Amino acid sequence: MSQDKKFHVQRNDSRELFDRESINKLLDSEYVAHVGFIDQDINTPFVIPMGYSRDGDRILLHGSTGSRLMMQIAQGVDICVTVTKLNAIVVARSAYNSSMNYESVMIFGKARVLKDSEKELALERITDKLVPGLWAYGRPTTSKENAGTLIVELPMEKMSAKARTGDPVDEDEDLALPIWAGILPITTSVGKAITAANSQSIPVPPHIAKG
Repeated sequence: MSQDKKFHVQRNDSRELFDRESINKLLDSEYVAHVGFIDQDINTPFVIPMGYSRDGDRILLHGSTGSRLMMQIAQGVDICVTVTKLNAIVVARSAYNSSMNYESVMIFGKARVLKDSEKELALERITDKLVPGLWAYGRPTTSKENAGTLIVELPMEKMSAKARTGDPVDEDEDLALPIWAGILPITTSVGKAITAANSQSIPVPPHIAKG
């Protein structure tokens, strides 16, 4: 974690996470990151959802060489990659004290464009994060597809992570009210594979069937 105070949690700082294992587990369990940056051409902020993969101590992002975000990243703009996992809605006795149980991490810095063999390895990591086993099973990427894809890495050096867990925190004077309070858990899971209409004659491969 960065020692720079500007990257640390400012509000409810007791919820800040410092455990790298927990941060890695969060990043490995999710599929979508929101990438924030300021477009230098028009001086306007954007936040774009993207697929990503954690590979050791770096975050890998990929996109079209013609996309606004990827072109800006290639120019060396500062970015902020944010990943959030919502675990529950926390229902208090008042709207004011209701909340959410969550885990989130923000990673800051300038990303580096990957070239040649670095790029192919990164694309394999990203592919197998989304669909484990697809890199070996699927059709190889063509040279045209490779040329149209930009892949960058962002070191996990400057980070800020935060989490909330547990029951609602009501005002002392509200505890005697005959109003229910509790937690509504939220879970995300991958369902059973549904074969495409044009693939009905092909059995679901083991790396897909096992979920």
